[in-house]
Amino acid sequence: MCSESSSFLASDELYSGILHILTCIEIPLHTFGAYLIVMKTPKKMKTVKASMLFLHFAGALVDIYLSFIAIPVLTLPVCSGYPLGFSLVLGIPTSVQVYIGVSCVGVIGVSVLIFFESRYHQLIIGSSGGISWKRLIYILFHYLLSATFIAPAFLDIPSEEYGRVFTFEKIPCIPSDIPFRPGYFVLATDNLIFCLCLSLMLSFVVPQVVFFVASIFRFLSNTVSHSQTTTRLQRQFFIAMCIQLFIPFVVIFSPALFVVLAIRYDYYNQAANNMAMAAIAFHGVFTTLTMIMVHTPYRHATLEMLHLKSKRSMKTSNNSNIMLQAVNGLHMT
Repeated sequence: MCSESSSFLASDELYSGILHILTCIEIPLHTFGAYLIVMKTPKKMKTVKASMLFLHFAGALVDIYLSFIAIPVLTLPVCSGYPLGFSLVLGIPTSVQVYIGVSCVGVIGVSVLIFFESRYHQLIIGSSGGISWKRLIYILFHYLLSATFIAPAFLDIPSEEYGRVFTFEKIPCIPSDIPFRPGYFVLATDNLIFCLCLSLMLSFVVPQVVFFVASIFRFLSNTVSHSQTTTRLQRQFFIAMCIQLFIPFVVIFSPALFVVLAIRYDYYNQAANNMAMAAIAFHGVFTTLTMIMVHTPYRHATLEMLHLKSKRSMKTSNNSNIMLQAVNGLHMT
């Protein structure tokens, strides 16, 4: 089924322009986010600094890859498309770009899993030292899985000529020049293997994330530490991390659902394809902004740098200075 779309909304120029603007936003924002994690993470959160930084780096890498290096144009419902990014200058084969892009998404999912797995061991198991060999194997296995889970979909790639013929058969209304654009690539003529690979990866990772999140939530809800401050900070941090990861998921849910439905119902609308990919590329920006807003140390540090401290904070600070001066005056007398 085809849907006519505005040539302007479906144009490569508009799509690539949006992602170029996004790149200009992402680079300084992600750099600032990394700075906050490295320099403004409190000592009480030092056990999670490395995992937070790696999770942030994985998201930033996927953002830059989508909005600058690859800029993939999907021609759904066929698993096909072509790049518009810097990769054309580098001469990277589109098949390699697709593999790297899908694998990077898998790395993000595994990074989220490893983050909560690490918190599970720190809080519940009581592991605060080095990583045991069993956990090391567990981590390496999951990252290896994230880099190879999509490999079966690349075992039966059609030839360029047959890929173009299949595209015209599947999408009769597609502009005749699209399958001949530089780097045009058809991953498969049957979406079953690709969908199975994604489904198996999700079914393997998501239940584990749910288990660790539920276990941590139950532990923090039922445990009373000797230090009420420590318990409160642990709960606040856990809730903040859940919000940080949940809000961007909500943001990309609609475009991801469109991709699934477009494939399922053989729906072609190039403007909608482009807008869906642009929305997905915003994922990292929302993640970093959410991180800055929900974590109190990062939020306060950002407000101080922007000279946007609240009047209440400034009043409290002034009152503290006045009290300090008064105390000093009493000591002098």
